[in-house]
Amino acid sequence: MAGAAYAFPVRAETGGQTTLVKSTLCPDKAGYFNWDNRKVRLAWQMDADFFAAADSEWICFDEIHKRPGWKDILKGIFDVHSDRFRFVITGSARLETFKKSGDSLVGRYFQTRLFPLNLPDLTCNDFSLPDNPEELLDSASSLPDAPEFEDLMQLGGFPEPFFKSSETFWKRWSMNHRDLIIQEDLRDLTRIMELDKIEYLLELLEPAVGNTISYSNLARDLETTHGSIKRWLESLNKVQLVFPVSPFSRNIRRSYRQERKWYYMDWRAAGINRFENFVSSSLHRAVSLYTDRFGEKMQLHFIRTHDGTEVDFLITLNNRPWLLIEAREGKPDASRAVYRFCEELDVPCLIVTKQKNVCRKIKHDGRQKIYAVSWAKLGQVLP
Repeated sequence: MAGAAYAFPVRAETGGQTTLVKSTLCPDKAGYFNWDNRKVRLAWQMDADFFAAADSEWICFDEIHKRPGWKDILKGIFDVHSDRFRFVITGSARLETFKKSGDSLVGRYFQTRLFPLNLPDLTCNDFSLPDNPEELLDSASSLPDAPEFEDLMQLGGFPEPFFKSSETFWKRWSMNHRDLIIQEDLRDLTRIMELDKIEYLLELLEPAVGNTISYSNLARDLETTHGSIKRWLESLNKVQLVFPVSPFSRNIRRSYRQERKWYYMDWRAAGINRFENFVSSSLHRAVSLYTDRFGEKMQLHFIRTHDGTEVDFLITLNNRPWLLIEAREGKPDASRAVYRFCEELDVPCLIVTKQKNVCRKIKHDGRQKIYAVSWAKLGQVLP
């Protein structure tokens, strides 16, 4: 539709944005321009409106953020041609970092993020923002278990290894993917020189999936400082190899307030607690996309107190508790922590399990509303 009011940057958490844009918005490639291509750069130098003859509703500029002054280039193009074209700007995780370094595009775009494949992509379910979390359970209850669940668990959500259906291919692909991000994206974004220690840090995170980590212990193992560990983890978050989940402490007695859990973006990398990592990655994607599409501030947390009472995940909506989620590989029984925090926070809890064909009430009384549901069902109704 001509006369679009905004350009839409797509930041890729995982790669695959080029394939997505070419297959949906620019299927004939007439409006697709990759700024890694020397011919595209030369065409722009000769004529800033080089793309204007394209017979396409959408114009895609891929990897333009690698070009010096890219935001000014886009601002000029958009201001002249926004009445005729719709624009999509795609790039790697670096696009987010470089975007924050100035405001020349303020008011001209919405951002969305591209995550690994997940159940709603494979079962073709669209999503809307539910009025309350129990609507998710109602929607999931009528669905059969997604047969793709086991394949996602075993192969991860990156398209190449998933569609190859080969764990051997995943192992080879994963090493190359991780090396590429660390040696290129991480090197370009930071001044970190100890890239070998960064790779070792990623390996040390595996047994800590689902638990808070000790920066001091990691610093000792890597012969560095507490501050370096925190800085390296934040850098790995920027390039989307890992992501943090922060504790929620508001109105929780004797709660943890600072320690965070870290998960792999590619849950297949987690040999330990892979199911919990899969759930955390799916929820991280869901709250991000709910926020991107609807403008509601959704965030993912966990709850833990100093006496060891814990629930795996808490989703907040506009900083208020909205839904508790507990991940169980086996029988989906409710713990004392679930009963406690359901009542204290006055929110429902979904106990999600790897088991098939589960969808039932555990308790529905007063402030305690607890349900058990297969992730192969619930995962389909999330973004």
